[in-house]
Amino acid sequence: MSRLDELKKQYPELNISFFDLMKKLDTSKSYKYLPLICKLFSKRFDVKQQFGKDDYSKTMLEVQSALLSRNISTNNLTDNQMYILWQLSDYLHIELFTTLKDFIYYMEKNQIENNDVTSYSSVEEMRGAVTLASIKEFDKEMSNQIIREYEDETWIAVRPLTFGASAKYGAGTRWCTTYQKEKNYFERYWRQGILVYFINKKTGYKFAGFKSLQDKEMSFWNSNDSRVDYLDVEIDDYMFSKVKKIFSSEFTNKNLCSDEIQEQVHNECIHEYEKMMVTEQEVSEPLQPNEARVLRIDEDVMENQAVMEERIVRTMNITPVPVFEEPTLIRG
Repeated sequence: MSRLDELKKQYPELNISFFDLMKKLDTSKSYKYLPLICKLFSKRFDVKQQFGKDDYSKTMLEVQSALLSRNISTNNLTDNQMYILWQLSDYLHIELFTTLKDFIYYMEKNQIENNDVTSYSSVEEMRGAVTLASIKEFDKEMSNQIIREYEDETWIAVRPLTFGASAKYGAGTRWCTTYQKEKNYFERYWRQGILVYFINKKTGYKFAGFKSLQDKEMSFWNSNDSRVDYLDVEIDDYMFSKVKKIFSSEFTNKNLCSDEIQEQVHNECIHEYEKMMVTEQEVSEPLQPNEARVLRIDEDVMENQAVMEERIVRTMNITPVPVFEEPTLIRG
């Protein structure tokens, strides 16, 4: 029995296809209605019929780009097959794909200490392994783009000064401050307060802290971007005084940047966001139902209701409360 056959037997819940679904819809003994059902399903996933000639090329570019961003190979696939894979993968958060991508990358480079793939059973375990493998690389690459607030043999606390540093040290999380296509969120926290990432160098566990210097509100967030009480984060007791000292600062992350770094963040986060908003406005005319799907600029974020609420706030020109509310990292 091949490895694939063994895995299919081991995980029968994953060994299911559209044909299995369609066979269940046909209650006849001879699959009398299966050809009709296949025809109906096939039309649903025919990209040309769904989007028409004018939007076909644009749609396929977005579909292929989305698959490649998830590290899903598109080799030897038809457009319709790619479209189906896109639909299926859309049900999973992009953080799962990015963590898998990084895990495989570092594993293939022999930079993960525990190289027994079968010993991993959760995304959290893989995320921790990736963090441990990459942290030295990050430190060298990002030395001038972070403020190292504290470090000992177990913990490191860093303030990201650029979006690149935020994405690196926040990799594998769902923090909005790491969203590749919504970098303005990082700029907002960078400008308004103290943004710090705490990383356990032994386990790879990480959480984020933010204190607004406008209203003094403080919040802590786990890697899934769920707000948690400080007492609920997995941190050693002796770190309490260190954390308290870090957040006693009167300087925002922006305040600690050179003029050059500030200009870099402005160009990367604000200018790109403005370009994106212009693009959204250009296609804001009434859309046909099939066209609406195409305009999902960052599908992994759109699944989150908080994103929609955030956009409503921006549209109404209301100043949002400066806390970590997911819109798109730590659309990554």
